[in-house]
Amino acid sequence: MTLETQRRLCVAFAADRGWRVLDVFEDVDVSGAARLEDRPGMSGVLGALSGADYVLAAKQDRYARSVLEFARLSEAAKTAGVTLLTADGHLSPDSSPFLAQVMAAFAEQERETIRTRIQGNKNTLREVGSWLGGLAPYGYKIVRRDKGAYLEIDPEAAAIVRECADRLVRHGATLSSLARDLNERGILPPADHARKRDGRETRGARWSMTTLRDVLISPAARGYLCKAPEGKPRTALHLVPVLGADGEPHRVGPEVLDADTWTTVRHVVESRSVGRGSTRAGRALLLHVAYCAECDAPMYRQRRTVNGKDYSTYVCTKGVGEHGEHVSNIVQASGLEDQVEESFLRAFGRVHLMTEAVTGGRDVAREIRETEEALDNLTGNLAALPAGGRAAQTVVGQIAALEQKLATLQGEAERPLTRAWIREEKTLGDEWRARDTVGRNSLLRDVGTVVSVEPLQPGAERRFTRDRATITFTGPAWYREDPEAAELAAIAAVEEGGESRGPRH
Repeated sequence: MTLETQRRLCVAFAADRGWRVLDVFEDVDVSGAARLEDRPGMSGVLGALSGADYVLAAKQDRYARSVLEFARLSEAAKTAGVTLLTADGHLSPDSSPFLAQVMAAFAEQERETIRTRIQGNKNTLREVGSWLGGLAPYGYKIVRRDKGAYLEIDPEAAAIVRECADRLVRHGATLSSLARDLNERGILPPADHARKRDGRETRGARWSMTTLRDVLISPAARGYLCKAPEGKPRTALHLVPVLGADGEPHRVGPEVLDADTWTTVRHVVESRSVGRGSTRAGRALLLHVAYCAECDAPMYRQRRTVNGKDYSTYVCTKGVGEHGEHVSNIVQASGLEDQVEESFLRAFGRVHLMTEAVTGGRDVAREIRETEEALDNLTGNLAALPAGGRAAQTVVGQIAALEQKLATLQGEAERPLTRAWIREEKTLGDEWRARDTVGRNSLLRDVGTVVSVEPLQPGAERRFTRDRATITFTGPAWYREDPEAAELAAIAAVEEGGESRGPRH
């Protein structure tokens, strides 16, 4: 039936009843199964409903060839108080409400069929390791093969992830310093990196501490498909691996970070996480290293440059002004920093760097809790599925696998994280020279450096003197945890022709 014939039939139908035609809408070369809003003519109908009493089409299939879309149109018409009619009499004022109810029932059945089919497709895709859709996590790219989409390593992005993980774990870098460095180097953050890779225009986004943290600690870096538990925001802090039918994390791609590296990175990030009011690393070399001898408060660096010369100082804020708690305590920054650097290199310059590796570990209680939650969710889903259907059979199989896993977990013991110190080839002196200010501050704090600064004595010259500062080291964590082994290492260094560089108390 041509468009002209349909229009003629509808105009005649309206004229016979004395109705005034308000608008005529047509969809040309558009699928009747498309969404109502994606059809120009039908989109116009939806917009005009509020001003009409009837909507007329030549035949019912002119409204929509999809049961779901026709049900949506019927609901919209009902809400607007409009009756759907057809010129062939199939839809009339008497039959329209009844047919709408029937079509709505069919629509709900079709929705359930579609949901079941989609879930079945997802399960099939998971079984073959296919990517289910959406943007690839940073470090990966989507490739299409065998009529499916899969995750592969994105060499450029994966290199950035691995570099940041290494600098964070082995070189004392902080999330803030790493984010700043990435921005200064022009490294695009995840969303803009994906846009550029796909040939789209970038939006000038920048790395932030949160963005970098999410990339590094997300289980997606292990190649796992992830989800946020119900009621939790979808952030890396809450993401957990999706469990397969066997109750194990479902893998959708190769690892950007291996298990030990990822575990260590997460441990480092969480151990450095601080809240408002807590100490944070900054650009000052002696931040939370230099303390006032009068009140034990941290001293802060005040930057001051005159004619290109550095006159910066470290100041105790509690001794400032007429109402200070004690006498003024201000010391030249460059002199104090040089003194601390010399003391650090003299004590530790030839000591080999030790980096912490975190391996293994198993939070059985958490796994039991997650398995029980998965069982609860699956049980709820099963109750809503047709008994004996394919979807129900799949869920029954998943429940059986999870129940077996739960029984196994309940018989296992917690296994704490294993921490080990790995001896590097380079020395702390090498590492000091390679690091920026933030990294050096981290080194000083790692070896337990405390600098106690005395106020300038009355009548003394206003110049820097080293006798105002007392520098102590409690030693790095590996020394504090096993001083006997550290002493043996120091003896070995002496026998090799070096000097003993143990901590000074």
